[in-house]
Amino acid sequence: IDRSPEMLRVARGKLTASGTEGWDLRQGDIMALPLEDALGDTVVLHQVLHYLPAPEAAIVELARIIAPGGRLLIVDFAPHELEFLREKHAHRRLGFAHDEIASLLQECGLDVEEKRDLAPFTKNDGQLTVSIWVGRDRRVVTDLIPRGNREVA
Repeated sequence: IDRSPEMLRVARGKLTASGTEGWDLRQGDIMALPLEDALGDTVVLHQVLHYLPAPEAAIVELARIIAPGGRLLIVDFAPHELEFLREKHAHRRLGFAHDEIASLLQECGLDVEEKRDLAPFTKNDGQLTVSIWVGRDRRVVTDLIPRGNREVA
């Protein structure tokens, strides 16, 4: 899901070229996703939070669509001081600390399952550390029949 038709076009091209199947791209707003509650077993938010005026609201909305026991995987930048990214690339935030994301996940009913930093291979100026957080919905899974295998009598 992306608000930008251009980003969806780029994603469609990359997914098609990779031979990946089973995907669905939709235009939409991350603050009001066009999806039902408790839909996703795994939801991925990749390099988006640093652009948003209210990252906490986006995490609340993503938590809404996670199924009981599901996961939210967030990939974004660790804290940094590259101010030029605000003007040149419209970054609203200069990265996120682990405790900040962990607190937001906890407030949404997600337990931090994993956090990891991927530092640049070299120490050149302008290279950023990427952080990954995995939050798991703490609700108990009670329906053991996968959605795709249900039969209606």
